[in-house]
Amino acid sequence: MTLLLIFLYVASPAAAFEKAAPMDFIFKGGDYRERITMVIEAPITARIKGPEGSHFYIDFAGRSELQNTETDDNGIETYSAIPEAVSIRSDRNDIDSRKFSAGLIYEPVTSSLAWFLRSSGHGHPDEKWTKELSEREYPFIGFQTTITADVGTNAILVQYAGIVPDTNEIVLEITDADAPDTLTRKIINPTEVSGYFQMPGGGILGIDRIETEEGIPMLHYEWAKEPPL
Repeated sequence: MTLLLIFLYVASPAAAFEKAAPMDFIFKGGDYRERITMVIEAPITARIKGPEGSHFYIDFAGRSELQNTETDDNGIETYSAIPEAVSIRSDRNDIDSRKFSAGLIYEPVTSSLAWFLRSSGHGHPDEKWTKELSEREYPFIGFQTTITADVGTNAILVQYAGIVPDTNEIVLEITDADAPDTLTRKIINPTEVSGYFQMPGGGILGIDRIETEEGIPMLHYEWAKEPPL
């Protein structure tokens, strides 16, 4: 039996301190597997300069998942769209758009994103053109992480699930693949914050506060003792 957990976040600059949005994992340890995909959330068209002064239009008709196909020595990640998910067209009739692929490049240090257009067709072997996303385009892009763990392994995952709207109680979900109850919840009363809290299965979590940022209840936390594996 395999446990499956997914969370999604929108690309944004890296935080200067430990905080988490709802559905973020605040601890991951042990024998789990992680796969990251980039998600385009809504229809979008990107314009990028291609070979010989041409311009290309990269059309995504709706929600699309891009797979990580490359990570270079500097940690820069390439996420490619499958042909069925994207339509590529050029402003020049003499260029065969079918010989091109497209996707996004992610720079983790700066959290910056860029479109890419690649050709391996005749006349343009292994060439790539890029264009940084505009400020308007960033809200369309997010990342989805799929985490799996086999029951009976020593995988432990702690996820901040958000708050209960009526009571503002803080909800944490703990996955311990080797425990009799693999999925448990811990509810923290907001009147007890700030403070330190014993977690099921071990670990001590310090919660400083919940702070709303653009309507999102962000958890500010630290581990006084990480869950034991």
